[in-house]
Amino acid sequence: MDEKYLSVFALNKYIKARMDSDYQLQDVMIKGEISNYRPHPSGHMYFTLKDENASVNAIMFASNAKRMAFHANNGDKVLVRGYVSVYEKTGQYQLYIREMSRDGLGNLFIQFEELKKKLSSEGLFNEEHKKPIPTIPQRIAVLSAKQGAALQDVLRTIKGRFPAARIIIFPIPVQGKGAFIKIIETLKGIDQLNFSTILLVRGGGSIEDLWNFNEEALVRCIYELKTPIITGVGHETDFTLVDFVSDLRCATPTAAAVAATPHVDELTESVVHKKVQLQTLLTRRLEIERQHLNHLRSHYFFKDPHRLIENDLLKMMQYKNKLDAFHDKFMISHQSIIKKKLQTLSYLMNQTMAKEQFSYMKKVEKLDLVSPLKTLARGYALVKKDDKLVDSVNMLSKGDKVELTLKDGHVEAEIK
Repeated sequence: MDEKYLSVFALNKYIKARMDSDYQLQDVMIKGEISNYRPHPSGHMYFTLKDENASVNAIMFASNAKRMAFHANNGDKVLVRGYVSVYEKTGQYQLYIREMSRDGLGNLFIQFEELKKKLSSEGLFNEEHKKPIPTIPQRIAVLSAKQGAALQDVLRTIKGRFPAARIIIFPIPVQGKGAFIKIIETLKGIDQLNFSTILLVRGGGSIEDLWNFNEEALVRCIYELKTPIITGVGHETDFTLVDFVSDLRCATPTAAAVAATPHVDELTESVVHKKVQLQTLLTRRLEIERQHLNHLRSHYFFKDPHRLIENDLLKMMQYKNKLDAFHDKFMISHQSIIKKKLQTLSYLMNQTMAKEQFSYMKKVEKLDLVSPLKTLARGYALVKKDDKLVDSVNMLSKGDKVELTLKDGHVEAEIK
């Protein structure tokens, strides 16, 4: 009678064998939504795959899960490929997944990777282009959704850490078609206002929700900013292209607020620590200078000031002796040369004087030939009327008084 009954294990094993032999169940492709996600420390993934009308338990072993191109979360719509079998211990059938990708987002991931590769090759993500974040910011611009929880987290964090910072909020759309255009306009305006730091933050979401932060125009705008910018977009596992180009990427909006500000308690502790350091350094410096001063006081220069110039005087005397010796040596070695030069100069001067004297005598002789005195010596006379030389009879009239100049004197005469 007992032989007609099967054990539960035998039943489950039989059903498993039947299902494993059905080739249609050994390679199935299903789409659905992840729920009840339970990641295991070993790397296995346990969850429920559901649609509007049904659900099925699913498992993805670590060896397959590590090849996934995204991080799974509850609510993700996915495309899976695997096989169906029965877990003998519980008798439940479940889906064993070999491959999994996001449903309808494959093209977005391809665009993301291609654009990331392009911008990276142009150097937009290079570390040398990243600006340092100010340690103590004075004015912080926060770009976020006006009513978003991310904004409240940022404001609460900054006020708690560094209340002295002035926070200016710039509401922006963080998702939806064309939201990135408004973000670009806002960033360009802020960049002209001399803010210490810019925070660009929003909460988590799907790749579709975050896609505005992957737009090429926004990435290039951030690259051109002169103001340091910190991004905190999404959750820790979310990465957008603005994270790669920003000066600092933080995992969450709250982390961005922490990175942008020092903690007032830390500043106070730092000031106290530096004060102690400064006092220690000053005390040590004063002691060193005091020792140095005592050393100088005992120096022989101060006890015998004349010794300060003794060496210099000695050197001067040595230089003078060397100069005198050089002068004597120079005069001896050049005396004969100088004597010859003087003789040559004297000879040339005499020759020049004789030549000039001869030339002078010749000129005197020529001048003498035309001298009026020579003419007077031959019996001629010069006639002047009113101190003017008379050279024509037409200049004279009867009764005129004239002066005659002869070779040996002057005489007056009257014209008859």
